[in-house]
Amino acid sequence: MDALNELLLRCGRQDGVAFKQLYQQSSPKLYALCCRLVRDEALAEDILQEGFLKIWHSAATYSTDKGQAFIWMATIVRNQALDRLRMAKSRPEIHPEVEYESLEFASQAITPDLLTQLSSDTQQLLECMEQLKPEQRECIFQAFYYGCTHEELAASQQRPLGTVKAWIRRGLEQLRNCLA
Repeated sequence: MDALNELLLRCGRQDGVAFKQLYQQSSPKLYALCCRLVRDEALAEDILQEGFLKIWHSAATYSTDKGQAFIWMATIVRNQALDRLRMAKSRPEIHPEVEYESLEFASQAITPDLLTQLSSDTQQLLECMEQLKPEQRECIFQAFYYGCTHEELAASQQRPLGTVKAWIRRGLEQLRNCLA
């Protein structure tokens, strides 16, 4: 069992020492995720703190059947950041002249050493993502990684809103079937 999984299960039993270790091991990556979503370090710190409070209070509901602990925690923190952005009615500005990351790093730059470090879930997800059409892959990536709305994606892709929604919906169905 993954060390973070074990720590999170112990947190579910109100183990404060385990929570401290869980925080020390996972907070740098979760903080980076917050910074990427909100693009404000002070706000990212607040969101991370709120996220860890939710993790502590929800740890008893976690089971390894729900996936890896880090992914479960990242989902909580990501949702916390997106909620905060929605509450403030602000979104990260997307400038057309700025080149944002795409999935190219995930599909082409994977070295054998890095591949062995990735969990089997991540490997399976990457394989399933490769089966998607490029526009589906890009829209899903932008929506889940950067928190872009359907409207923002339609504008950046210069496609009708319904088309972008269909790409995402069909792509997620394909991923669900592939991962099942």
